[in-house]
Amino acid sequence: MISPARKLGYRLLLQIESRRIFSDDAINSERMQELERRDRNLTTEIVYGCLRWQGLLDYILSDASSRSWSEVDPRARILLRMSLYQMWHLNRIPDHALVNDAVEIAKRELGKGIDGYVNGILRSLARTRIWENNEFQNAPPWIQVSLPQWLWERWVGRFGESLAKEYALSLNVLPRIALRASGNVTETPLIAPSDLVPGAYIQVNRDLDLPDEWLSTLQRQDEASQLIPHLLGALEGWDIWDCCAAPGGKSAILSMKCGASGRLTASDFQSKRVHLLIHALKSLPIRNSDILIADASFHPPFRRNFDAVLADVPCSGLGTLRRNPEIKWSFSSEEFARLNLTQKRMLDSVSKAVRRGGLLLYSTCSTEPEENECVVESFLNANPEFHLIKPSYPEGIEKWTGSDNMVRTFPSSRQWDGFFAALMQNGSRS
Repeated sequence: MISPARKLGYRLLLQIESRRIFSDDAINSERMQELERRDRNLTTEIVYGCLRWQGLLDYILSDASSRSWSEVDPRARILLRMSLYQMWHLNRIPDHALVNDAVEIAKRELGKGIDGYVNGILRSLARTRIWENNEFQNAPPWIQVSLPQWLWERWVGRFGESLAKEYALSLNVLPRIALRASGNVTETPLIAPSDLVPGAYIQVNRDLDLPDEWLSTLQRQDEASQLIPHLLGALEGWDIWDCCAAPGGKSAILSMKCGASGRLTASDFQSKRVHLLIHALKSLPIRNSDILIADASFHPPFRRNFDAVLADVPCSGLGTLRRNPEIKWSFSSEEFARLNLTQKRMLDSVSKAVRRGGLLLYSTCSTEPEENECVVESFLNANPEFHLIKPSYPEGIEKWTGSDNMVRTFPSSRQWDGFFAALMQNGSRS
């Protein structure tokens, strides 16, 4: 009988590669909840381990393969990666169990003949165990840290080789579990409050489940993601538009900041994502939100201007590689130009909805300048009525604010995602 964890791990990895779903979404899917805790943990380890170390796994497997690795069935590549990762990193699982499960999955899923190929490679690797002899230490540096070559060379150019290596390796460890509170939270050793982000908590032991009754007031959301809406310093009574709001975590924070006397307008372009937004906001203890489908690339569909607008725009997601490592294998540098145009268009459009003296907050979950500094610089040059201001909230934000007044949360400096934010004001406060 095939291990339930390995069976589901294979299926999730296949979905992530073929349907380009996020690994974070796959790991938190309903199918995972059907497994026992032990199997959930193993599936999580298999999925994230394979994606994080895919470059190095492929390097070893391509050398062991009698066929050109690029011509091997993608399903077989996934099966071999996950088997090698377990053989290498999860010593408590016997090699024969891994090989048998892989061969059985190959028979059922890949058709006649592939099972022999899978069996041959894995038995050879189980015998030679080349990783124990560090035989891949002469591999190119991007292989050793498991990055695509273009991304490694980009980061070396920006940070230098030593910092690029440190950064890349920091992305290959599990992120800590951060939670957003939408109600009162009882003090407990299971979670600890963030030392920076109001209402954010860190799960102390990821191997322990939180009580079911907490799920109504604690939702998973990265600490850096939770930080972004707080940069506005919003007060009770503010009227705010979150223009790229789904899945709704930032909107939920802004809704609570506005309070009963304020108003939050939350919109997104895709109706499917708006459903996520509705789900995120309906659980809040106050009802002060309007939710609509709107494309932030076009002129704002409102007859009023807002005290503040949050533009957390679509981006590469390269700041979330610890949580979604598949992005480094699916994203290409050619996509920056397209994203840059979209981001500029959105920022320019939504700025028209900011009242005189109001605030405009631009943010991405990317660490790359084409999506961040370049967009802001272009916008400010074209819109001289706006100027950058230094965020003053929450307390302690100055540590993450550069001399240019822009906020950057770097993943290697703290176990959170890489976000960028620029806070701008339309003229001066009236």
